[in-house]
Amino acid sequence: MEKTNKAERIETIKKRFHREWLLIAVNEIDKATTTPLSGKVVAHSPHREDIYQLLLKPPKAKKLLIEYSEDSFPKGYAAAF
Repeated sequence: MEKTNKAERIETIKKRFHREWLLIAVNEIDKATTTPLSGKVVAHSPHREDIYQLLLKPPKAKKLLIEYSEDSFPKGYAAAF
């Protein structure tokens, strides 16, 4: 897993980590749509459980985003809003 100090666009982060789960500290949100726009990678892993395990002792960031780097989830996963 990796931490970076540089804020990047969410779409740029997703392109860099192929088929991985991402934990991102969000630093910019589109106020009109509440869509996260940029942030810093806190952690990444091909295994969702690794990211969820980190949330047992969450980072100090006020806004966290869990994101899968691809447009579709791996087989057996779904999203609910």
